[in-house]
Amino acid sequence: MEKKTTKKLINYFVVLMLLLYIVVGIGVYRDYGISVDEPTERISTLVNVKYILNRLGYDNAAKIEAPELETYSDKYYGTFLQMPSVVLEKGNLDLKDIFYGRHLYTFGLCLIGYLSFFLLCKTLFGSNIIGLLGTMMIALYPRFFAEQFYNIKDMVFVSMFMVSMLVTVKLIESKFKWTWCFFFAVIVAISTNVRIVGIIFLVVILGYLIVDYILGKTIKEDYIVQCKQPFLCSAVLILVYFITFVLILPVAWNNPLQGIWESFVKFSNFDNWDSTIVFMGNVIGKAEIPWYYIPVWILISVPVWYLLLFVVTAIMSIYISIINIKKKNKFFLKIFSKYKYVLWCTLLMAIPWIGIVIMHSTLYNGWRHCYFLVPPMVLFLLFGLNALFKRGKKITAILMVIIIIGSSIQITWIWNNHPYEMVYFNSIGRNFGAYFDRDYWNVAILDAFRYIAKNEPNQTFSVETSGTNLYMYMLEEEERNRIIKEEEPLYYIETYRGMVGNNSEKNGYSEIYSIEVDDFKISTIYKKNDGNLLENK
Repeated sequence: MEKKTTKKLINYFVVLMLLLYIVVGIGVYRDYGISVDEPTERISTLVNVKYILNRLGYDNAAKIEAPELETYSDKYYGTFLQMPSVVLEKGNLDLKDIFYGRHLYTFGLCLIGYLSFFLLCKTLFGSNIIGLLGTMMIALYPRFFAEQFYNIKDMVFVSMFMVSMLVTVKLIESKFKWTWCFFFAVIVAISTNVRIVGIIFLVVILGYLIVDYILGKTIKEDYIVQCKQPFLCSAVLILVYFITFVLILPVAWNNPLQGIWESFVKFSNFDNWDSTIVFMGNVIGKAEIPWYYIPVWILISVPVWYLLLFVVTAIMSIYISIINIKKKNKFFLKIFSKYKYVLWCTLLMAIPWIGIVIMHSTLYNGWRHCYFLVPPMVLFLLFGLNALFKRGKKITAILMVIIIIGSSIQITWIWNNHPYEMVYFNSIGRNFGAYFDRDYWNVAILDAFRYIAKNEPNQTFSVETSGTNLYMYMLEEEERNRIIKEEEPLYYIETYRGMVGNNSEKNGYSEIYSIEVDDFKISTIYKKNDGNLLENK
């Protein structure tokens, strides 16, 4: 009875934490400004919806104010998961409310990913506590906490990556039942629609089927084959995957093979982006990105306690591997059976990074294009934690202290620095925050403008930024009406994009206020010297 009661209490606690997170998300989603990609993503969605409605013969499609798909520059971008947000366009809403609605919708998609990761952990470890811990580590990663509202590409891909991880495990554990084969292929195709790297799940599972077949043929007495029809299963997976991929990518409808090929070629190394990146105190172009770019970003922007647990797990994995090799204990068989999911996590992290290095793929500011590495990284360290929890009460107590202290510091940091979690650096990296990309989304411009509006005594004023003026979408009408155009604006907002350090100057202007996080600036307001300076708060 005590075990049943404990289990029920744990289940209630898990549900409570989920509901609490949802309530917090709904409470803060309007705290964030608009990112530089959001208007483009909205237009891309409308372009694809307009094309679909045209193909289906709906006359109302002509009323959609969007370019034609055939001539649209970003026609190869997948927008399948963004399409439901088009309902926001039907209510005669202000653009501000449409974008805030998309923020809430993006948050909902991320919640699906978090729930999938919880179910993944529960499937692998049989523990709600470990599932909750792993999900918490992902959902409360500060950069994710902010970007889960406005980063509708990278964060939605992180979500689909977690869903794809879940269906992969379910597929293997079901011994490749046809229902799970179909479901897996569809989900992975949707993941690939969001980011092309989603195809890794299909590649890895096909590799698994090959090894499974070889082991079944070579060491029959020691290995139980997981898939009895590997060639038929592989054919079905590939066929369903590509049919789904074409169906949800309208640009491929007229010529599926050409559409698929051009989509993969274009996004294997996106060459239309031509901007600068701030990395280790240097301003570099995409051609100058070093092989250690992603490892450095992980080292400085992933919570230290995650990194410590990851290293401990890596050391344990290496030790176990060496022991088994020395004992000649059928090492590869054991790795592929008992430790296959540890190996799987490693492949999900290693293959994309190695591919990026070899192909010298374009990476935008920060490491957002590789945020999907976080779920397999967390799952990998959970294998180590689970093993250590079984070593005794003392080790468990030490680990719990690390987890409680680490998560408490993390939550406190989010609380103190909200809504600028997107520039989180860990205790290693925060001293060097000014030497890396910061608010490359230009999200903080909205708060900088509102500081000006709150403190400027005149009814109207002029303002320019070093970033975009997209923040104006998020303003109330009376706020927009206060802005006037002047050849030399009264106010200037510096975003520090493409800049190193905190010492920015603008001729003829004086700094009056800066938004800072951990002593590095992410947005600074300047006022023309012949105007009365606002009080620096």
